[in-house]
Amino acid sequence: MLKRNRGRQSYREKLEASQAANNFYADMAGKPRLTSTLLAQLPPKRHRVKRPVDGKPAAPYERDVLVQIIKALRHDPRVARVERNQSGVFQDGNRYIRVGVKGKLDLTVYLKTGRFAEIEVKRDAKHKPEPHQLERIATIKRAGGIAGWAWSAESALAILP
Repeated sequence: MLKRNRGRQSYREKLEASQAANNFYADMAGKPRLTSTLLAQLPPKRHRVKRPVDGKPAAPYERDVLVQIIKALRHDPRVARVERNQSGVFQDGNRYIRVGVKGKLDLTVYLKTGRFAEIEVKRDAKHKPEPHQLERIATIKRAGGIAGWAWSAESALAILP
């Protein structure tokens, strides 16, 4: 399975895929499976978790908080639709291409009552939105929409009426 390596397989993943293919072909031919000596020689897989030096638990990544909030919103009976907003710039040759709308918050939520909401997601309560994001939140609220920032599923659900 490919994970956050920009589409490239690690050496371990290549060996595991090769071993799985060899096992499949051996089973189909009715022959005994071969064991990979290279895979057995690899050290056990390390799971890296950044731990702070002060001993307190590490704050979750924003992407993990975002996934939890999207799941909670999609299961809430008040919500009709949840959309994830992407924005940024990438380079294609000599051209720079902008994707999405600058300043738009992370989530767009449509309620079953017909109201509109945008939510900015942060990894914890200590991280505040940027000034342009706070301005967007204020603009949406002045126009009669619902907006805010959330750091957990509970804080996101508390924004909705």
